[in-house]
Amino acid sequence: MNLRGTPPYSFSLWSWGLNEESLVEKFVTTSVDHLSQVADDFEIILIDDGSSDRTWQIMQECAKKYPYLKIVRHEKNLQPGWCMHTCRTYTTKQIVFWNTVDMFFDSSKLPEFVKYLDRYDVVQGVRTGRKSNTYKSFYRRMNSIINYQLIRFLFKVPLQDFQNVTFLRWDFLKHIHFDSHSSFTNPECVIRAYYSGLKIKEVAMEHKDRESGKAKGGRPSTVLAAVVDILKCWFLWRVVGKITITEGEVIPCDQE
Repeated sequence: MNLRGTPPYSFSLWSWGLNEESLVEKFVTTSVDHLSQVADDFEIILIDDGSSDRTWQIMQECAKKYPYLKIVRHEKNLQPGWCMHTCRTYTTKQIVFWNTVDMFFDSSKLPEFVKYLDRYDVVQGVRTGRKSNTYKSFYRRMNSIINYQLIRFLFKVPLQDFQNVTFLRWDFLKHIHFDSHSSFTNPECVIRAYYSGLKIKEVAMEHKDRESGKAKGGRPSTVLAAVVDILKCWFLWRVVGKITITEGEVIPCDQE
């Protein structure tokens, strides 16, 4: 399968946040600046995932300034998987990628990823320096084991990273019927890409620490929901055979 087209591309940036009033405006302005440097046509789809602070009000103010900012509000916190489902409803551009409001992905590095889109179907970020941040708490240790070791073992996909920035074609993504609704939806996208025979290029990147606010990814409820989805998808795909698996190709960071 080959979904590659001819540049320049249009981009759809997906993002979501819960109680991120201190970060959301900077996220929007920074993302607009960096996207403008690689594309003339783009959109930012931003979800307020049940915030109780001023996050939604700030998003509304930003939307008045930037017509390509699409904002949506969840009345209650639904977590990342459902946010990705919501983002799909509003997507209109060729290339989809995601970032968190705390900007774990340094979007000033977009040119380093975009340059591979004419040669590969998917471009996947691979986090460097993981050990320095992974083992700060029990739940972060569990999150690391689940998101890397367990996924790689169960799904037999030779990727170095799953929970990171991923660039995918909308023509591929819009036809997926997601089987997950948790933070596993991010890995589900790239695993399904590999199972569809796509060619994936891994690109090394640094994971940025948040400047303020509180991280939510290590909450027990988030970790548990991901485990349930991982086991469900493994059973459906690898045991029941719900989807046809055609192994793709993964090109590591140190290879072109």
